[in-house]
Amino acid sequence: MSELELLKPTPTPPSKLKRWPLVCIAVGALGQLPVPLPLQLALTFVGLVGLAVVAQWLEGHWTAALAHRSAAVRLALGALTPPVALVVAALAIGIVAGNVHVGAGGKQEGTAGWFTGPILFIAVWFASASVGSTGMVLLDRGVSRVLSGFRARVLAVVLGLLVVAALWNVAVMSVAMLFLGAIAREGSAGTLAINGSTTLSGPALRDAVLDHPALTGLAWFAGSLLLSLPMTIAAALRLADGVVERLRPLNLALERVGAGARNVRLEEAGSRDFVEVSRHFNQMVGSLDRSERMERAFGVYVSGQVLERIRAQHGEAVIPPSSRIASVFFADIRGFTSMSEKLSAEAVVSLLNRYFARVVKLVDAHGGYLNKFIGDAVVVVFNGPVDQPDHAERAIDCALALQEEVRALNAANAFPEIGELRVGVGVATGPMVCGNIGGATQMEYTVIGDTVNLSARLTSHAGPGEVWASENTVQGLATRFTATPVEPLKVKGKEQLVHPSRVTRS
Repeated sequence: MSELELLKPTPTPPSKLKRWPLVCIAVGALGQLPVPLPLQLALTFVGLVGLAVVAQWLEGHWTAALAHRSAAVRLALGALTPPVALVVAALAIGIVAGNVHVGAGGKQEGTAGWFTGPILFIAVWFASASVGSTGMVLLDRGVSRVLSGFRARVLAVVLGLLVVAALWNVAVMSVAMLFLGAIAREGSAGTLAINGSTTLSGPALRDAVLDHPALTGLAWFAGSLLLSLPMTIAAALRLADGVVERLRPLNLALERVGAGARNVRLEEAGSRDFVEVSRHFNQMVGSLDRSERMERAFGVYVSGQVLERIRAQHGEAVIPPSSRIASVFFADIRGFTSMSEKLSAEAVVSLLNRYFARVVKLVDAHGGYLNKFIGDAVVVVFNGPVDQPDHAERAIDCALALQEEVRALNAANAFPEIGELRVGVGVATGPMVCGNIGGATQMEYTVIGDTVNLSARLTSHAGPGEVWASENTVQGLATRFTATPVEPLKVKGKEQLVHPSRVTRS
């Protein structure tokens, strides 16, 4: 197994600024032209949407830049961001406009160009969004030390953000009311001028507040809602990013496991729910890896066909017994008993393993079921346990390929211990019983019957390098094979003579 790969959450990268917010800002600038009021309001609204997106994008990049800092640095810079943003915006407006000042007699006067409004809007949105992001970090840090459940954490964070939003609104709206109150106290000389035109005087402001308390309350509510919107959006984005950061490695891990990787593990951290999900995932992958390693080890001891049959039965190892027409061949090494007496045990096993390694590949290539090794002999079945209508031809083709492989090995001096390997093969076709034999704790899929015995008898008569086949096997054999009849034989277990044939390639 390769080295384990531990997947950890990674911060969500900031998104790229798209083109449409800039288009919205350009459309909003058209509202400064002399157009009807409804159209002017619509164009201004579109521009404000674009400005909000740009401000939120700037705040997102600023938050992403702080993501790799320590918690203390993030909180300190996050707390300084809102007032600094507002001060910088005020200074920028004053420098650009060049005419914001306190008039004689304490009267506050001011005019601002059309470009100062967007600057102030972006600054206020950026500052409010920063409050939401910083509050989210602070609340998450504090809540995570007390609550371990994800649901409880989210509830506590949301409630905490409501408190932060209320405090922020009270602070900003109070400053705004103090500013408007100062105008109202200055009498008729106190005015708020925009674009050089007087829009609101002190007495008019007092009358509006006293005569329309409901409208004043609605204005307060609308202002509070607008101030809360950037902070709410930023906090929601940070909360979503926190969830996605935990889901991203899980999604990646699932993708890799689905592709076959078994060395993937998740970091067991975060809220209790995410820890449990990560732990269960790691246990699942570990169990899957162990099961596959056990299956590979099991596959070394059983045929691939039996393994596939068990897989098709969803792990049920019991293969129902059946009586079927099938072909079977025995391949036996001639004179191996006397040869093995001259060799050490290690040499005997080494020689057999070199030979059997080639046999297994040949059997798999021809779709046979290698039933068992019996000393130096192998038993191979075709049409069991899977259906193979051409089982007789498969058996003959595999037997001839085996003899060709042995000749090639002898030519390459693959068995220097004994010089040459000589193998005889007997093939028989007919009815046989296929099924599991053994006990509840250990079973073997095998074949039994007169056809199997006949194959063994033919093998004992076949000469080195020869393939003998029964009558049923050579009937209807393809023209690429030549079956030459040999003398009828009297074999053990048969009352009648059998009429085998020696088979070669045409």
